[in-house]
Amino acid sequence: MKKFFLIVLAMLIITPTFGDETKFRIAVFDPTSSGTSIDEGTKIAVREIVSSTIVNAGNYDIVERSLLEKVMQEQQFSNSGVVDDNDATEIGKLAGANKVILSVVTLTGGRNMISLKMIDVKTASVERQQVKVVSSGELLNVVEPLTLALIDQKGNNVNNETVVNNPTSTTSDINNINKPIPGPNEVVFWLPEGYVPPEEGHKDLPLLVKFDKKDVGSGTLSTGFLIRIPNPGKGIHKLKIGNMTIKVDLDKYNFFELQLYHWTYGASFLYGVSVREHKMIK
Repeated sequence: MKKFFLIVLAMLIITPTFGDETKFRIAVFDPTSSGTSIDEGTKIAVREIVSSTIVNAGNYDIVERSLLEKVMQEQQFSNSGVVDDNDATEIGKLAGANKVILSVVTLTGGRNMISLKMIDVKTASVERQQVKVVSSGELLNVVEPLTLALIDQKGNNVNNETVVNNPTSTTSDINNINKPIPGPNEVVFWLPEGYVPPEEGHKDLPLLVKFDKKDVGSGTLSTGFLIRIPNPGKGIHKLKIGNMTIKVDLDKYNFFELQLYHWTYGASFLYGVSVREHKMIK
């Protein structure tokens, strides 16, 4: 009964009675850390920069911090603000959010990797993700442009460290970087070449690519890959690169530029892939 009352109360608090009723509501949680823990001041700074950037963009509303804390307390979640994906989705739903944003900051040998991802509370799926590796002193400087990229707003250049060469069959986009063009009824998955792994022996590590469990191509950490396949459309599909699986919506996008990132775990280097940019090119 208490849980039901909380849900009804939250709905009454957040239901708009005037103004723009088309805005999405986003719940922003405190960043988590992997490896060396980040201090409380950095956590608050990252969270507040993400929140203020979203508010100032004008297309979204932020769920009040007090409401998130109340939901976590009533539902006996951790009151630290640090939650996993499943908890965040449930808390966001109870607080009336359409989306939740989670961030992870990882110290990688004097450098920081920051990852921001947006999760839809209805489907509990990661819709978008932005990742960047920077020096420790530059961490807070990249939070705003990464957030703008996450919500599809124009911001400062957030290109990662990948060196982009000019493959064949490309065109210049708005940023004057040559990129492949999908043909009619075609989808393109592109990982630019030129990434230099921190371990010399890793540059030739294979990147096997599967689309809905079918092999569609391969590359390496250094050579990248350019993969063209017929666009099956019809919603969400799974793109698997190595051990990483990314959900892609081919009803909305036919071009996916991917990016590599790495972090350390003990004495090991780990590599991941995320979507840097996706768009519909006609």
